[in-house]
Amino acid sequence: MRFKLLTWPNRITLLRIGLLFILVVLIYDKQFWMRLLASGLSILIIIMDWLDGYLARKLDEKTILGSLLDIAGDRIVEVVLWICLADIRLVPVWIPVVVISRGIFTDTIRGYVLRYGYTAFGQKSMMRTGLGKFLTGSPIMRSGYAVLKAISFSLLLLASAFRKVGIFPQNWVEIALNIGFWVAITTAVVCLIRGLPVIIEGTALIHELDSKVGEKAS
Repeated sequence: MRFKLLTWPNRITLLRIGLLFILVVLIYDKQFWMRLLASGLSILIIIMDWLDGYLARKLDEKTILGSLLDIAGDRIVEVVLWICLADIRLVPVWIPVVVISRGIFTDTIRGYVLRYGYTAFGQKSMMRTGLGKFLTGSPIMRSGYAVLKAISFSLLLLASAFRKVGIFPQNWVEIALNIGFWVAITTAVVCLIRGLPVIIEGTALIHELDSKVGEKAS
């Protein structure tokens, strides 16, 4: 893998993080059109997550730095948005608590094994089992999780925007909010499930690596 910072995938990742902070401003603007724009921008940010991975493969610009930036970008986006949604009382506060705690565990493990050349995904993935690779790195799980996040963020923001105006009957709006709420719960559960293999297999890998270091030292 080549060391190169400003590849197109990395540019998109950095742009996505920049757009996130614009999104935060829009979320806290109580005007209808700002919240409506926030809903659309949340979808764009999630799509950009898919786009940077697609370009990395298409342009053959896969790098370790790009992989780390992608993971960091994902973590920043989901943590910030979950905190914002909890703060404006659209989701329960335990969701960002679970997402943040899971992220700290998985990122700590991934950061440690990276010192030995193991990456989250790819040819030298830290995942050893087929189930672990499927849950953390398969296209269906990664895409499915992205779709769940997009639906959660956009639907909750969209419904909260329409709650402020009388365009649609309020019972419709409440139904949309309830759907968004339960999709958010599902998203948090999937987030936790995808993190468990990293924690379980990563802990086993760390033990194995530490044993080898101990053998060399003795």
